[in-house]
Amino acid sequence: MISAILLTSAMVVGQPPTDYSVRGLLPTALQDVQPKTPATGGAAASEGPPGNPDAVASIKTDKEEPAPATPYLLERSLAGTAFGQRLQDRGITVFGWTQMSYNVSSASRTNLPRTLDDRANEFLLNQNWLHIEKTLDPKKNEVQFGWNLDLIVPGSDYRYTLPRGLLNSQLTRNNGSPQLYGIDPYQFYGQAFLPNLGSQGTTVKVGRFATHCSYEVVQGVDTPFVSRSYMFQYNPFTHTGVWATTPLSDNWTISNGLATGSDTFIDPANRLTYIGQLRWAPPEGKTNLNINYVITDPKYDIRNSFAFYNYYGIVLSSKFTDKLTYVLDSAYSHTSNAPIPGNGNGFADWYGAANYFIYAHTDKVSSILRAEVFNDSTGFRTGTEGVYTEVTYGVAWKPTQSLIIRPSARYDYNASNGAFEGKQNLWTGTMEFIVRW
Repeated sequence: MISAILLTSAMVVGQPPTDYSVRGLLPTALQDVQPKTPATGGAAASEGPPGNPDAVASIKTDKEEPAPATPYLLERSLAGTAFGQRLQDRGITVFGWTQMSYNVSSASRTNLPRTLDDRANEFLLNQNWLHIEKTLDPKKNEVQFGWNLDLIVPGSDYRYTLPRGLLNSQLTRNNGSPQLYGIDPYQFYGQAFLPNLGSQGTTVKVGRFATHCSYEVVQGVDTPFVSRSYMFQYNPFTHTGVWATTPLSDNWTISNGLATGSDTFIDPANRLTYIGQLRWAPPEGKTNLNINYVITDPKYDIRNSFAFYNYYGIVLSSKFTDKLTYVLDSAYSHTSNAPIPGNGNGFADWYGAANYFIYAHTDKVSSILRAEVFNDSTGFRTGTEGVYTEVTYGVAWKPTQSLIIRPSARYDYNASNGAFEGKQNLWTGTMEFIVRW
C-alpha cells in the first residue's frame, strides 16, 4: 500500500529553479553559490527571488561585475592540471555537493504527503549533485553561446524530480515501485546571449530547465530546508522547451517561453504550455517582486494519466534590516476533469502561501522560520483534502567553506482528515549535512 501511494505521489508532484544562483535569498551560512548568468548586457539575473546570498539589495546591474564563484574541492583539485586549464580556457566550471539527512518522525513508516523527505525515521542520501556549465562572459557585449548540465548522480530526490518521459523505468524497477536511489539529469540546456535583441540584450535557453515558479528550489545548497513547502512540492519543478529573458529597464525584466508542459520531457502526454515571469528588482532597492505564470489547457489527460494545470504565483521579498529578510511565496493552481479521490472526475484547485523569516546571526550561522498554509480543496494533489498548515524552524551552521550543517524541526497539521498515517498531525526533527566539493 505504501509503495502504491509513493509511486502515485511521485507521478503527480512537481516543481523548481531556473538559474538557482539567483533564486536563493539566503545568507551565506545557508547558501553561497554566486551568480553565473551574466547580469550585464541583458542577461540579467531575472529568475526567482532576487539576489546575492549575502545582501538582498545588491542586485547586479550592467555597471557591475558578478562576484567570482567560490572554488570548491573539485575545482581546486583540477586547478594547475592540463585538463583543468583546458576547462578554464573554455569557460567551463565544474562543482557539486552531497546532501544527506536523517529525520525522527512521529509517523512509523512514511511522512507522505510530504515528498522529498518522505521516509520516516530513516537516513537518506538526498542528492549527489554535479554541476557542469559553459559560462557566458558578462563583460562581452557580443553574441555568445553556452550550456548547462545539472545531474543527481544519484540521490533519493530523483523519485520526485524526474519528468514524464525521461528515465522513468527507475520508478518501477523495485517490484513495481521506485528504486530508492536513481539518476536525474535535472537540467540540460543550451543558452545564447543575443546583445541586439532588446535594449540590453536577451538570453535564450533551449532544453530542460528548472522552473521560474516558487521561492524554494531542488538544489540542496540553495533552499532553506531538506523538507520542502507544500507550495513547492505540488507545483512545477522543470520545463522542457525554450525560455527567453529580456531586461526592459534597470528595474523591470520580462521572461517568456514555450514548453511541453510542467514536468514533462518527450512524452505522449506533452501539451503546449506558455510560461512567463515579470520581475521588478530595483538595483538600489530592498524589496523585489516576481509575478510567475504557467498557462496551458488546464485539463487532466485521462488517457495518459497526467495533470496539466495553470499556475499563477507571486514571490515578494524584502530586506527589513541588514540581518532580517522576509519572503512571501503565494500561488493558485487549478485543473479540470481530474480524478478526485472518492468523488469521480471534476474541477480541482490548490493554493496557499508560505512565509519565510531569515535571520543572519553571523557569516557562519543563520536561522530561518517558515510558516505555511496550503489548501488542497479536493485532495487531488496530496491524496487527502483539507487545509494543511506547517511550521518549520531551522539553523544553518557553516563551520568550514565546504560544510553546511542544518538541524530543523517541523510540525504539520490537517484539521479535516488524517493525512499522516491516519493522524491529523505530524512531528519531525531532521539533521542535515551538505558537503560541497
